[in-house]
Order: sequence, then C-alpha cells, then structure tokens
Amino acid sequence: MEYFRAAGKAKIRNLTIKRLKLAFTWLAAPILAAVLTCAPLRAETSSGGWHRGEDAAARLIAGQSGMNAEGRIWLGVQIKLKPGWKTYWRNPGESGAPPRFDWSASLNLATADVRWPAPLRFSAYGFDSFGYQDEVVLPVLLRARAPGKATLARLKLDYMICAKVCVPMQADLSLELAAAGKVAKASAFAPLIRHYRDLIPQTAGKSGLSIDSATVSGPAGQQILHISGRSTRPFQAPDLMVEGPEPFGFGRPNATFGPGRHDIVLALPVFAGTSKAALTTQALTLTLVDGDRAVERRLEVGE
Repeated sequence: MEYFRAAGKAKIRNLTIKRLKLAFTWLAAPILAAVLTCAPLRAETSSGGWHRGEDAAARLIAGQSGMNAEGRIWLGVQIKLKPGWKTYWRNPGESGAPPRFDWSASLNLATADVRWPAPLRFSAYGFDSFGYQDEVVLPVLLRARAPGKATLARLKLDYMICAKVCVPMQADLSLELAAAGKVAKASAFAPLIRHYRDLIPQTAGKSGLSIDSATVSGPAGQQILHISGRSTRPFQAPDLMVEGPEPFGFGRPNATFGPGRHDIVLALPVFAGTSKAALTTQALTLTLVDGDRAVERRLEVGE
C-alpha cells in the first residue's frame, strides 16, 4: 500500500511540474516578444570593440547602419586619451609620430580615405608639435569592392601618445558592415563623426578663410616664409601649419594684421638642417586655422 501511495504522489508531483512549465511558457513568450519588439538597437551594432591601453583607447565606429547604394560609408577611428595625453596629426611637427593605417586584412574593401580634422599646436621644451588631446575621431570614407556584399573592415593602427613621455601604441580594430541597401539609416555615432568632419579644413569659399600667396626672403639658412591670407570676419587667434619636402621644416608663425584684422601675413622661419638648402619654388601644403574654421591649400612658393 505504501508503494502505491508513493507512486501516486510522484504522479501528482510530475503533473504539477508540467503544468508549471506550461504556464511559464505561456507567460514568457509574450513578454519576450514585447522586449524584442520594443528594445532599441544598441549603439554597439555600429562600433567595434575598444582596444584599451593604460592611457588611451581606440575603436572603429560607423555613421550608418550599413553601406549606401554606392557601397560607401563614413567610418571613424575614435581615439580617447587620458587627461594630459595627446596624439598626433599627419604631420607631427618637431616631435612625435603620425598615425599609420594598415587596412590590408579587410574583406571586400576597395579604398579607405582617411581625413584629418584641423590639429592643435602643442609647445613643450622648446619644440612645437601638432595633434589632438582628450579625444579625436579621424573620419574615413570607406568604399566596398562589391557593394552587394558585406564588408569586414580590419585596421592595424599604429599611433603614438605623449605626455611627459611618449608611448607607441598598436591596436587591431575591426567592424562588420552590412551590404548596400536601399536606405542606410544614421547610427548613434553619426553626429560624432559629422562633428569631426566639420573640423576638416575646407575650401576658401566654405570656411571664410583664404590662403592667397607664399613668398620667401633671405639667404639659404636664414630664410623667412611669408604667407598672406584673408578672412571674411576678423581673425581671432590664427595659426598656420606648413608641410614641405625634405629637408625643410618651419617654425612658429609671427602674424601681422591689416585694418580690421581681415588680412594677415604670417612669417615663419625656414629650417633646412645642416644641408643649407634653399627654399625656392617647392610646393607646400598650408593649413590655416582660426578657432573652429580651417582652410587648406597646396601651392608653390612664389605663387
């Protein structure tokens, strides 16, 4: 009799467990469906993972949910720095090193065109360098080889960060990008990438700044480069970065303003090391910055 009682209790217990499981399924299904329907897409779907160091971190972010119909998309190489640290522009100046980009491990990638927001000038121990502090996003215009296929962007990034000491950094970054669709929606990172795209030096008409001429005076070894420019509104705190061929380097500009501070002449010492080479008609890339405005022009000395 005890056997049958025990067996009966086991049957009742098993039946109760089955009913509880069934009830849980009925309740969980609509709750799960509601969560999947209402939950927004996470921003992480448009970003790769952070590669973190002790004083800096880097990752890839995308401005859209996928490639546009032409197979293009704006990415950003996002670098965050601890307070007191900086990283470098394409021309680091008298110290530091520029970032290096290797996209060769990517899949279905045709081109990756890195753009450069206007940099800041840093001065330390008598040397000037150009770069960014706190955070920077380097916009990258990516183009797929086959727009109808997904793209895997893989970047081996080498960059340098400096405070009281300089530390070379290396990051392996990646981001999967959906194939071209009819409508590519803006991601949560679109405003951030747009902000740094707006800091890229523009043409004279869009920026309200212009670089008009470049001349040089003085003998080899003691030359001065003179750059004339103009602004549609008064200059506030202009700066000029000059990129030229080896062996030339250029010092800090000394500014002379015209009436109303609309016209400017910037004079920079020319350095040529021990070669005593003379700057004559070489081509220069000039970046004139004033606050949040910047213009870039390439011209030959004498123009």
